[in-house]
Amino acid sequence: MLPSRSSSVVFPVFVSGFLLLTLCLSGCMTMSSGRPPGAWHDAYQPITDDASTAFVEQGLERAVEEFGQPLIPVNQVLLRRSQKTEEARRYRLAENFSLTQCVDSTNGVFVIYIGVDQDHENYYALLGHECAHLINPKITDWYMEGMATAFSEEFCAEMNTPWGDWKEHFMRSRREPYALSYRMMNQMKDAFPKAYPNLIQYTLVNEENPDWRYIDIDAWLGSLAADQADEALDIIEPHVSVLRKKTSNHYEFAVPAELD
Repeated sequence: MLPSRSSSVVFPVFVSGFLLLTLCLSGCMTMSSGRPPGAWHDAYQPITDDASTAFVEQGLERAVEEFGQPLIPVNQVLLRRSQKTEEARRYRLAENFSLTQCVDSTNGVFVIYIGVDQDHENYYALLGHECAHLINPKITDWYMEGMATAFSEEFCAEMNTPWGDWKEHFMRSRREPYALSYRMMNQMKDAFPKAYPNLIQYTLVNEENPDWRYIDIDAWLGSLAADQADEALDIIEPHVSVLRKKTSNHYEFAVPAELD
């Protein structure tokens, strides 16, 4: 996980996304445990091609259409390949992760980090996933991760952009939390197309990380008719045993009270 504050601002930095963290701890050079000068995102390689920029702009528009206006108005999105720049290579920094980070909530500046190269088959799948997190980067839980992955699939299809090998992997895996959350939230969207986007409006503070939030599933279930709530519980129940074990300081999963 990236540090919780940027060197250039004093407010909390909110992060959310598809985390594939790898610490660079090997090599023949002497590694520094300090931090590079400047903002953290300046330690990573910029992505500046027009196709990626246009994809994110359209992805944000599509996410707003589905989920509503962002919690923090988005004025600028900087793109980074999460590999260190030459200047930062001697520092011990995580690499090859995908993440959405608000670095300036006053001016609406966000950074999206992508953990693969632009010619990788999953590049746009990851980029689409991160676009959904622009709506509310404070939400870090498995419901939101599944929603972001389901969004990525739909948006990539609309853009006629290949979705890499995610579908095959996510439909096969029985224990990988991203796979389970993707299947769960796809079912939820199919069952409740009108109520589904409202999930992100029901949140609770993460007590271990008060700057972050997680979806208050019981509050959302309470907004449904009784028969719909029962159907939603039937969708969630098969995934509870795995997802409740995959929580951490960075990922929450609120088990519905009736299933706890």
